[in-house]
Amino acid sequence: MITRFRLVAAVLAICGVACATVGAILFAQHQAKLDTKSIVSNIQQASALNVTFTALRSTMQLNGKSQATVYIVPRASDLEEDAGSALTFDAILTQPGNDVNETYVLLNNRAYWSISYSDGTPSTSGCMEPSQIPPIELLQSSLEGSHAVSVVDEHGAPTTVGCDQGQLLELKFAGETFVVCKSSANRITHVLGDDLTFTVEYIYDPNRVSDIVSDIVAPSTDRQCPFVRAALPKAPPSKVSGRVPRTLSLGRSSCSCNGLRRPCLFVHGLGTSSNGPTVDSLAEYWGSIQDNAPCCSSTNFVQMETVKRGWADEEIQHDFCRLALQYGTNNNRTTVGNLILVTHSMGNLVAGGALATGRCSFSEGVSWISLSAPMQGSKTANLLEQKCSSGGWGDAPIKEILNLVGKCPAERAFLQLKHQSTVDLTLHDQYAAAQKARINHPAKKLLCGVSSVGLNTVASGLKFVSSLSNHDTENDGVVDFWSCGVGVSTSGFGDSTRSANYKASLNHLDTSFRNGDGWWGDDRKPVKWFECAL
Repeated sequence: MITRFRLVAAVLAICGVACATVGAILFAQHQAKLDTKSIVSNIQQASALNVTFTALRSTMQLNGKSQATVYIVPRASDLEEDAGSALTFDAILTQPGNDVNETYVLLNNRAYWSISYSDGTPSTSGCMEPSQIPPIELLQSSLEGSHAVSVVDEHGAPTTVGCDQGQLLELKFAGETFVVCKSSANRITHVLGDDLTFTVEYIYDPNRVSDIVSDIVAPSTDRQCPFVRAALPKAPPSKVSGRVPRTLSLGRSSCSCNGLRRPCLFVHGLGTSSNGPTVDSLAEYWGSIQDNAPCCSSTNFVQMETVKRGWADEEIQHDFCRLALQYGTNNNRTTVGNLILVTHSMGNLVAGGALATGRCSFSEGVSWISLSAPMQGSKTANLLEQKCSSGGWGDAPIKEILNLVGKCPAERAFLQLKHQSTVDLTLHDQYAAAQKARINHPAKKLLCGVSSVGLNTVASGLKFVSSLSNHDTENDGVVDFWSCGVGVSTSGFGDSTRSANYKASLNHLDTSFRNGDGWWGDDRKPVKWFECAL
């Protein structure tokens, strides 16, 4: 039985960075007037590439492993719009695991995933969404910032990259920095990033290539998979004056605590059917975030009934305050002293409502990490009410997320989350009071997702729900950005893991950390953001 299947765009990530490194070298040749033959020619002459990549963060594991191998087969594009492109790819990655094998295929500009049990029995398959594919079409602008590199600095000290006979080049791609080693034979040998490294082998043996090509077969799916672009843009047409090689500083793949270590209290959202004890881990909801929480002196995950009790109900707010005071330190009567509070989804409104009604209060020693907060409610709750009044969800593809979007008949917790613009005056004012409580708390950081697809294709039901919910702005499938970011201006958000308030390409499930971090893109790493936030 598949209990947790995390899909990442691993094949396209590697193809994307491979395209990027080729482009960087092309551009650097224009800049530094390097006396080299075309790196593109070397790749095109190879029948295939064997790329082995290693994730430097445990949260980026693919099917339980930190290392994987992808085979990339360069080919000529049959698309008119790709005429003149340096490279187009087909590719395959097969990752065996303890229970299931995962396979990712890129074939003729369409991307697929499939799962099979360890005995080879097929389980399920589907399409990868364009939003999960690295933005190769935006590569041109990133190439213009490429530099030759003389020294690589890691954590403030020079580091050995292992490129003594070659040349180092810097590339920024999808918000992240990579250093590329180009050998004296004009081949990409290895690439190092903050969170990911990979090595490249050029394959010329026709027997090996034949086996690789025969494996690149699209799995059966119930729909035509969307078109994705996996081709490098044309090389820059003009020469640029040379630049002096410089030192490249790579960031850390992990963070330590820079502030005061305090107890951490994690408060979940909708869908928990009964009260339970507070536990030190809760993988089904929060993943393994306790392993990436350097500022937590302890991790405490609440289990509160959040189906029949709405966020504005006195009982649930009282339960929240009791727990916050139980795990906080240096409290003063009903004022919570030192605590790191992590709230997801409806949990944010429970906390804000409890503050607004005076059931408890926070000192400045409380750091509030607010994740996917529906501070104005969610139009998905309105959608649930409409669906239930007209016969239910039917055969909508949302089986995996029913606890999140609600079953019929609609329960109190879901109905109390209807959008603020559609509710009665009493609930409207309760929303406003909860918003004000969060706004007024000085020590807070927000994470808002803006992709209904996010990291995990299995949760693609969120894309379906998002399409029917009529959200006001970009959204995580359930909560729109305006609702999540109440009280913080758009300019107060950034798309980097170093941003205080993180606007990320994640869906509503991703923002609870359960799906780990993405392989590419600095706006797809919620766990790293949390780890480095305090």
